Amino acid sequence: MFDDLPLAGYCRISDADLADIRRAVRSGALTLEEAAEEERRGVLRQREDILELAEGRPVLWYEDNNLSAFKRSVKRPDFERMVRDLGRPLRKLSPMLGGMLAYDIDRVYRQPRDLERVIDIYEVSKFHLVFKTLSGQNFDLTTADGRFSARLFVNIANKSSEDTKRRVIRGNLADAKKGKSHATGLVFGWQDDDPSKLNPETAKIREAAVRKFIAGDRVATIMRWLADDPKVINPLTGQHFTWGGTKAMILAARNWGIRTYNEEIIYDDDNEIVMGNWEPIFPTLETWYQVQALKGRDAKLTTSEAAVSYLLTAIARCGRCGAGLKGKPKWKKGSRTPEYQYNCNKQRPEQCGGLSVDGKHLDSLVKDLVWAQVLRASKQKQVAKKAEPWSGEADLKELESDIKDLQELWTAKKIRAASYVTTLDDLNARKNELLADQALHSIPAGTRAITQELLTNGWDALSIERQRSIVRKVLKAVVVHAADVQGGRFNPSRVEPVFH
Repeated sequence: MFDDLPLAGYCRISDADLADIRRAVRSGALTLEEAAEEERRGVLRQREDILELAEGRPVLWYEDNNLSAFKRSVKRPDFERMVRDLGRPLRKLSPMLGGMLAYDIDRVYRQPRDLERVIDIYEVSKFHLVFKTLSGQNFDLTTADGRFSARLFVNIANKSSEDTKRRVIRGNLADAKKGKSHATGLVFGWQDDDPSKLNPETAKIREAAVRKFIAGDRVATIMRWLADDPKVINPLTGQHFTWGGTKAMILAARNWGIRTYNEEIIYDDDNEIVMGNWEPIFPTLETWYQVQALKGRDAKLTTSEAAVSYLLTAIARCGRCGAGLKGKPKWKKGSRTPEYQYNCNKQRPEQCGGLSVDGKHLDSLVKDLVWAQVLRASKQKQVAKKAEPWSGEADLKELESDIKDLQELWTAKKIRAASYVTTLDDLNARKNELLADQALHSIPAGTRAITQELLTNGWDALSIERQRSIVRKVLKAVVVHAADVQGGRFNPSRVEPVFH
């Protein structure tokens, strides 16, 4: 009866086939759609061959298309499912499979540890499990000779993959040091048919996203801004940019023409950053260092601050207990309305919970007040007010001098290679930290953020976090006193702004 069980038919496009298909895509010989179709045809050809091996027995299909069997980090869902199904009798479950079939053994195994997991099942099984491939070699895992052949072949395949990996790594690093682009598909911001040339329309959107981030917008805010335009689509997914995709777009070194390798900056023989052979969106590195200094900003926000949806949450204060008010939507007959209010939270022991105020009226009053301060500052030419001199100038000059001295020692062969490389890496890392701090120091903040964009487009063109940043620079707090009459109309006299 066990001989009547279906056999597992395992299919996977080989790494070599995938490499050929991807090269064809890069060269323009195949489109992405044609490449996907070619991969599918390869799987169907394997199925036809495996059906011949089955000799009339039913086959249950397991397919891990476009997944490497060599890379340890890659999980193959159908391979794992097949191993579980083969091992059912060992777990005292009804047997489901009578063995397995494959086009060739390297389609199933390129890591010896994966082979050993299946050998364990074949060795202890009380039933005769089938193991056949089209190679003609004896890989019968129920016999000692077959297991020896399988182990030998998989170890050879693994060594071949390791050699290929080393050659690819050396080639990729050599290309990186020459500044050759590492883009292998469509990149938003660059032309579809030539990723070395900017696409004027999408490059402007990408540039605006970076500038919004520098100005204070959270990644989530920028993601929503991108999603408002139906034409802005991530070419890798065909969908709107996710939070992760938006963040990757903003932080990508490609924006500045910087060639990286394994996400690390590469330096040439003169210790200069290697630039890529494509058109950058930003011609200088000033904004690159600003972004580096700010890239962990969102993670540092408290949960409550990151989730703020109302202008004066925690800025407005209760006139009775002094606690921060929180914005909440108003509900009517079980439905949320566009109206909202600021409440003292009675569920917190440190708050009295005895005060609320209409949110739209309070926001409008404070916006008018702050906007008046903005306009007054701009008329008094405080827009271009400069920050205090950066304090790290001397440290940066000293560090650059240390790097020059180290390079001279290397040129004179007075230092070992290992010491030179590790010391230079440490000095460059410290230099980049200082340059990021210098760039961060130059970012306008608070009332110095009265940019031409703000004066031209107005208050409402800013995100909620940028509005809050300006309000905090103008006002320490907004104290809201209790109303004389409950439920009455909004009374501006209840509001007491506290200026810096």
